[in-house]
Amino acid sequence: MFTIPFETALQYEGATGAKAKNLSILANHQLPVPDGFVVTAEALSRTLAANRISLDDAQGLSEKLTTAVIPDEVKEEIKARFEHLRKSFAAVAVRSSSAAEDLEDASFAGQYETFLNVTAFEDLLNKLRHCWASMFSEQVLSYLKKMNISLSDLAMGVVVQGLVYSDVSGVIFTANPISKNPHEVVINASYGLGEAIVSGMATPDQFVIDKKSGNLKKEPGLKEVKILAGPSGTRTVETTETERQQFCLTDAQVRSLADIARRVEEIYQHPVDLEFGIEQGKIYLLQARPITTAISDFQWSILLNEEDKKDQFWFYDETHFDGPKSPLFTSFMVPAFVHGFHAGFSKFKFPVGKSRIKSHLSHIYMSIEPFRGNIKERLAQHQEIVRPLLPNVKQYLADRVNQVLMPIYRQLDQDSHRELELDEAREKVADLFRFYQKAWEVHFEVVAPPSAVNRMLENLYQQLTGKKDPIFLQELLVGVMNKSLETDRELWKLAEQAKQDPEVLVALQEETADRVTERLARSDAGQRFLRELQRMLETYGYRKDNTHEFLGKTWIEDLSLPLSRIQTYLQNGYHFADEHARIVKSRTQKYEAFLDSLPESELKSRFMEVYQWALDAATIRDDHHFYIDAMLSAKSRLFLLNVGNTLTRHGVINEKEDIFFLYYDELLKLMEKPQDSSGLIAERKAEFARNQNRIIPTHFGKPSPELLSNPQIAQVHGLRNVEEKDEDRELKGFAASPGTFTGKVRVIRSEAEFGRLKKGEILVCKTTTPTWTILFTVAAAVVTDAGGILSHSGIIAREYNLPAVVGTRNATSKLKDGDTVTVDGSSGTVTIHD
Repeated sequence: MFTIPFETALQYEGATGAKAKNLSILANHQLPVPDGFVVTAEALSRTLAANRISLDDAQGLSEKLTTAVIPDEVKEEIKARFEHLRKSFAAVAVRSSSAAEDLEDASFAGQYETFLNVTAFEDLLNKLRHCWASMFSEQVLSYLKKMNISLSDLAMGVVVQGLVYSDVSGVIFTANPISKNPHEVVINASYGLGEAIVSGMATPDQFVIDKKSGNLKKEPGLKEVKILAGPSGTRTVETTETERQQFCLTDAQVRSLADIARRVEEIYQHPVDLEFGIEQGKIYLLQARPITTAISDFQWSILLNEEDKKDQFWFYDETHFDGPKSPLFTSFMVPAFVHGFHAGFSKFKFPVGKSRIKSHLSHIYMSIEPFRGNIKERLAQHQEIVRPLLPNVKQYLADRVNQVLMPIYRQLDQDSHRELELDEAREKVADLFRFYQKAWEVHFEVVAPPSAVNRMLENLYQQLTGKKDPIFLQELLVGVMNKSLETDRELWKLAEQAKQDPEVLVALQEETADRVTERLARSDAGQRFLRELQRMLETYGYRKDNTHEFLGKTWIEDLSLPLSRIQTYLQNGYHFADEHARIVKSRTQKYEAFLDSLPESELKSRFMEVYQWALDAATIRDDHHFYIDAMLSAKSRLFLLNVGNTLTRHGVINEKEDIFFLYYDELLKLMEKPQDSSGLIAERKAEFARNQNRIIPTHFGKPSPELLSNPQIAQVHGLRNVEEKDEDRELKGFAASPGTFTGKVRVIRSEAEFGRLKKGEILVCKTTTPTWTILFTVAAAVVTDAGGILSHSGIIAREYNLPAVVGTRNATSKLKDGDTVTVDGSSGTVTIHD
């Protein structure tokens, strides 16, 4: 079988190639495709054999094939097809069609031969030889090596198609190839055959159609020349002045082309680009290809694009989402945050505007709009709704955790340890995606009441004293036992336990964290200690170095992570119980002294009542992080790794962790129709590594005055005027914890560098999360790039009574190890000394 008609080419993709397959798909859906046939790979194989040419000598194949003798039986079958086709068309186009061409993960566009206006059979055979030869050109062989594709995978056909004498031709993209917007159809068109556009000889008209609104934007091109076909061949002529001044397509034709393109996209379930020609008003589709660089509607919804940047201010949210985020985490986090923010806060009519997050260069950016309504009226509604919860906010969190989160967490634990088949895994991943949104709804739900309590406390304080002092009020809320402090206390207890057993103590002192487990496992005492650690981790181990990310091991997976904290306690001699008792005593004394300064009054009694509510609610700041931010991503990671095992068994990915480099919609598709995605994963990993090391923009646009003047946004995000400049010898930030300290700087960029911080040095970092708390037992002061006074860095600095300046924006880039600076946590400045 040396030739196959378009109608049946779809059944023989291995023998006909991708281009032929795509034309066959279009023809079988009754789309306007000029008739034709495919010269199969078997014709090539027979020709190679007849000429005693071996595929092993790939470097010389191209030249040999241009003069190869085509066997008679092959020629006869091709001739019969050609003569039948010539009854309907004056000429044909001849195009190569590789099995590896135009696939979704590897585009060979422009690397194989195409010939137009072929009218004679002998010319057809000559063009056929050159199409075969193009398969083995140096350019193609180099591309194959780069894409790690074997020659044995490249069965090749050649398409012979009736030539349309186009009055107008062009290309249609069902997703904007520049902006990547999947909601726009882009059409480039000019006069004559499409070769004028492809070769760059003619600048086409461009038409952009919005798929949803139908809005049409037009941009004229110069349309300098046109290529015309005729009996004697093709010729290039200049266009007339009239042709240049007008658009080559009418609006009706543009919309018809867009409708056809959308229909093709629905067939493929993937963005495509199409070549078309219009002859005497009739539209013909000449080629179809998947757009290899296209992004899906889902991906468009979570990635920051140029349209997003036009009218809104976006800032890199280092405070909460420091560092690059994997595609899968971004897929879960962005929709969950947006849904949770609005659904959770709306429940209590919390006075906030619209807030969104999106990913740019693998980093999370945030856009916040201030509340647009009557703020006083909204606050009154909010206070009325939350009032019944305020005396016991901590219990409200416990109820939501036990009723909503824990049942799903237990199910995730079970699903992390049993073999899952593709269908079940797909269903459970979809369930997790929905649960992520519910969990973040709970997240914002439980932080609203504490915010109301703190606002009430601030108002009462201002009424009592006539001034505002949010830092002092925050100092009155330190030392309340929460899940983060509990975790630190349990690690400290294990350090104290280790001191009682010389064998365990020596192992922890002599070995690095990554080797101490092996040393401890060799002795009975060491094994007992490890069992105690494992018992502790059953409650406190569902956390990881990078909280908001699936990449990176949890403490459950890697004992070196908690063991390194235990070693830090042993090295610095920090006594958790004594220090915590000192902090509680100091807080109590400050509170009592403040009360003693006030005369007895109903307002003072009200302040004392609300203060107790706020003290109870202070646990929420860390407890919601423990149960939602940290535990959700940790348990999700372990479950998704098990799904990764399922994908490796089906040959979709090479390693289970590769699952995190797929977007959510891609993951669902691959569990429905498994296919090797190792090439895509390799590209994503390389892109992630590049984004990890690049300097990314701090923001896009300018913040509005309302945004900058909003005290709540400043307290949480540390948002400042982006045009504000620092002095040469001074960094400005937010005063987060009072006191001053002068000393040497140590810049810590990741948890892998924790061991570099020495006792009495100033910790300088981008931001901190609960797993960084151990460093506050070592540092003498803290300076961060991101955050406000209610950020984790500010809260923990106050807990440990360390001077802190947060939200400097550039401390990690402006300061270097060994610099001497003065940190003034009362004024929010960092002075750089010579």
